[in-house]
Amino acid sequence: MSTDDKYSQSKTFDAMSTRGLTAKREQVRELELRADGDAIERLLDCLRDESWYLRDLAEQALTRLGRRGADALVPLLRQGLWYTRAGASRILGRIGYGDAVPALFELTRDSNHSVGSAALDALVEIGRQRGAVRLAHALHRMPPDARQQRMDEIQSRDAMLGERLRRLMRSELMAVDDVSALDDDSAAVRASEEGVEWEVLTGPPSPRSPHDGGDG
Repeated sequence: MSTDDKYSQSKTFDAMSTRGLTAKREQVRELELRADGDAIERLLDCLRDESWYLRDLAEQALTRLGRRGADALVPLLRQGLWYTRAGASRILGRIGYGDAVPALFELTRDSNHSVGSAALDALVEIGRQRGAVRLAHALHRMPPDARQQRMDEIQSRDAMLGERLRRLMRSELMAVDDVSALDDDSAAVRASEEGVEWEVLTGPPSPRSPHDGGDG
């Protein structure tokens, strides 16, 4: 085969590859814009695909969709190939989905190191996004050895979050059976941390939460 023939075949392959990548990008974008039940299910199928590029596109789309696809992602933590479990973990962490905390803690024990690490990273992200009380509640109910191991892993990723979890686990909130309605901005959580500089922990208060004790 001549050099010219090789060059021609290479150009043809490059063009086909580009068209294929463009088609995948457009397919995922269309599904994201639809955002109905069928579209979300097809995006989940993309997370199971062998193509890294297609999985990455689906992760980005599902992250932007936020809670609309979150409930459907949680079952993927317990099924499928390792990259599907890891991808679902990353999305749930990015959107700060507190309802996934128990399943993510289970996934930290996955036999695949990449999956377990992705689950821990997701838990830290949830803790940073007003979900620390959910992490503390789940940790409080673990056997002591397992709790200490998870705490050490979280502490190594975010020391401030680790210290906050220790404080929360000493609060009366741990006696609550269901914390699904709580996040770190809840009055009960704020009250449990009385005496702690809130802005140091979470940054400036949101516009809907004015400073207490203002002038006038």
